[in-house]
Amino acid sequence: MLYQELVVRFQDRIWQVSLGDHLLSGQPTQIAAIAVAHTIARAAAAKGVPTKIRVVDGDGSSLEFPTISPRPAADVA
Repeated sequence: MLYQELVVRFQDRIWQVSLGDHLLSGQPTQIAAIAVAHTIARAAAAKGVPTKIRVVDGDGSSLEFPTISPRPAADVA
């Protein structure tokens, strides 16, 4: 399954949320940036786009959250 990946990293003295080469948000704290990334990922999933969030620390190590996937359509009978 194809998905998009949001990356949260500390760069230029702020925590950035990026999608590819596109800076989507800059936040003062890592927690705030992760919250923004989750909001963006949930909005994308609501539109049918699965999204992963990866947080990159200053030493280059990273943490990947589980994919936020679109919810299956409700069975309305």
